[in-house]
Amino acid sequence: MYGQSELGGDRLHGKFPKSIVQIVNFCVISPPILLMVAILTSTSVAAANSCEVSAMNEPDVEDYIEEHSVESFWQFDQGNNLRSLDMDVFWETTIENDSASALKMELVPGYRYTFCIKMTPNMDDVPLEPIGDVYLMHGGDWDRYTLEYEMRGDPEFFDVEFLPVEWRDTVDWLPFRDVHAYERVSEEEFSVAIDSDGSVWNTMSDAFGGGDQEYFLVIDGWNNRRHTNSDAAGGSIDVEVLIDVEKRVNIPKFTATLLVGSLPLACLIVPFVLHSKYMQVGKVEEAEEGTEMPYLDSEATSD
Repeated sequence: MYGQSELGGDRLHGKFPKSIVQIVNFCVISPPILLMVAILTSTSVAAANSCEVSAMNEPDVEDYIEEHSVESFWQFDQGNNLRSLDMDVFWETTIENDSASALKMELVPGYRYTFCIKMTPNMDDVPLEPIGDVYLMHGGDWDRYTLEYEMRGDPEFFDVEFLPVEWRDTVDWLPFRDVHAYERVSEEEFSVAIDSDGSVWNTMSDAFGGGDQEYFLVIDGWNNRRHTNSDAAGGSIDVEVLIDVEKRVNIPKFTATLLVGSLPLACLIVPFVLHSKYMQVGKVEEAEEGTEMPYLDSEATSD
């Protein structure tokens, strides 16, 4: 009896339980480690990234980008149907005082776009200070932006204080993801990656031939209604824009759920696995190496 208990204990504390412990440790420790590696990798890539773009564009660059002026609100020409941007681009323009220009492009998933913008004073019309504002926005926001420029003489035209905050984006323009606004700058560098092809509204409009995800890189040289933007520069600004396009691996969205949910799932599942393995080992020992209990003859002993 005692021999069987010791043998079972040896097997429970031998190589088999150690492997189970290693699996448990891996399930518990791996999710935080993977999350930390993902964060550090993305941060280091963003910090080390820079625009290494040639000043010479490809011959067919007009199929990928298109320049627009903020003063073209009443021009109903919608421009060309651009191709998805998958090549580096060099663009330079001059922003007149109290004006703005934009570069129209189609950004798509599967690429990382890094924008490097540099502003310098124009020698023919030197500004007081060569600074301006940079915005990345959707096509619909660009339309509202140009409308604001046309109606800037009427300060009450864009008075949206009476609307709830969550509804104001339907009548007012916003930068892409509410964060891609870089104001009062002379140099700026930022990156963006598109996660999807758009909402259900873009899918529906695509059925009618208008579902392309059009984006506008806006170089602003006038005093728009945002209280954080810069005033008109007082002269012309020469702008140089480099767009570095790199392929990237799109991780499926469900991986984030698996990564975050693996730790609590492991805490729930592992105890049941360990308990079942423990019970199985006990049954095997009892079946294979069972010993007979010694029969104690109380009568013989008493004699």
